[in-house]
Amino acid sequence: MGEPMAVVTVLRPVVPLREVERRPVAPVSDAGEPSLFQAGQVRVTAERLVVGGQSWALRDVIRVETSRRTPKVWPYLLAVGLAGALGLPLLSWLSVSVTALRGAYEAGLVLTALGLFASMAALLVVEDTHYLVLGLPGGSRRVFGSHDAQLIARLAGTVRAACQRP
Repeated sequence: MGEPMAVVTVLRPVVPLREVERRPVAPVSDAGEPSLFQAGQVRVTAERLVVGGQSWALRDVIRVETSRRTPKVWPYLLAVGLAGALGLPLLSWLSVSVTALRGAYEAGLVLTALGLFASMAALLVVEDTHYLVLGLPGGSRRVFGSHDAQLIARLAGTVRAACQRP
């Protein structure tokens, strides 16, 4: 039968590293605050949300939203279309032309095959990215992103519930 497959979730902060290095980060103490939610580098307590080295006070959060970003797939579709519409007919012509172009035929065959199959593979593994968006007094901000939609939904629900506590 085989081994069951493991599900791997990649967690990463949305804030670029250069931006994190520029901002002073207040040390996050674990002064007995119980965690309402914890996954990787994300932690929600009754008073704050901590992602990586950054912390947001939940009393400052006006609203909690989620958003989804679908990656652009048109470059991969264009590559598949060009390989099929131009590459294959050109290779067909080169295969029956002068034997002096035999090296060009083989190089074209390799390049067309690489482009075609690499684009198809990229189309198969492309995923949406889901974000936790906090409405703060200075405006909305994406604070955390993941390919796991359920993780972001659970995190958003926990942050909403923590913000509504008295």
